[in-house]
Amino acid sequence: MTIIVKKNYSSSLFKIIKEKLNNLELVGLPTETVYGLAGLGTKIESAKKIYKLKERPLHKKLIFHCSDMKMVKKFFFLDQENEILAKRFWPGPLTLILKRKSLQIPKSLTINNDCAVRIPKNDFTIEVIKKIGLPLIMPSANRFKKLSPINAKMVSDQFKDTNLLIIDGGKCKIGLESTLVRILKNKLEIIRPGKISLSQIKKVLPYINLFNNNKEKFFPGTSKKHYSPNKQIYLNIKHPVDKSAYLNFGKKHKKEFKNLSEKGSLNEAAKNLYHFIFLADQNKDFKTISIAPIPNRDIGEAINDRLKRAAR
Repeated sequence: MTIIVKKNYSSSLFKIIKEKLNNLELVGLPTETVYGLAGLGTKIESAKKIYKLKERPLHKKLIFHCSDMKMVKKFFFLDQENEILAKRFWPGPLTLILKRKSLQIPKSLTINNDCAVRIPKNDFTIEVIKKIGLPLIMPSANRFKKLSPINAKMVSDQFKDTNLLIIDGGKCKIGLESTLVRILKNKLEIIRPGKISLSQIKKVLPYINLFNNNKEKFFPGTSKKHYSPNKQIYLNIKHPVDKSAYLNFGKKHKKEFKNLSEKGSLNEAAKNLYHFIFLADQNKDFKTISIAPIPNRDIGEAINDRLKRAAR
């Protein structure tokens, strides 16, 4: 049975979390994107536990979370372009592919020394990382290919047969995983779309050119089927059938189960997406889930990316 503890800044809670992580146990932590399953980034034993608990393929690498730029530069090489992005978007929902610098990072957790790295925008989790003094590996706190959790209950639901400690930091502010990018010789590859868009990146790196090799398989968010509930999802539905939980967007619909955003806000829709799919999946009155069309702009591109993978 999982243990959920309300977020607080008491020394006793930080001590418990630190002891668990240093003893190579895992902890569920909140971030601004989704909840993460945290372990020490310098210990292969912690990584093995994450892979086992998530039932995640070993070739899918994990994201390293740091507390500040000083920690990033201690453990990873930060070239000019990546540093420009880091200074603009960190702490925040952007993950960069950086080369391993410190031998404390196990090479087996890298791809030819390439590592996915970010600084999360969550004061509590940053404080945890500071007190540990080491990067944390922290993929989303869900079983592989299942819905990413945006609140503590969703984490608990997926790991209810374990004694995982989960810190309840409330609902995630963004609700979708971070944008994941790689820069190679003035070329930018968006491996996984997220809150940070290409247009935002181009504002700080106007000379950068976009490329896609469509062959990436080692980093998060690249599986063809992902983010999936148990029920079948149908996309771009304007007229839902009976017994299908309709997740609407925009103007109210008489058959809607939930509205991702009545005012048509893509940011609000992103924040609600996984939670509303979770609620529809849990509701026994429905056999399937139908999603209204979502505009494919800004964070809407990331929403549609997740939905296409979930519906496969």
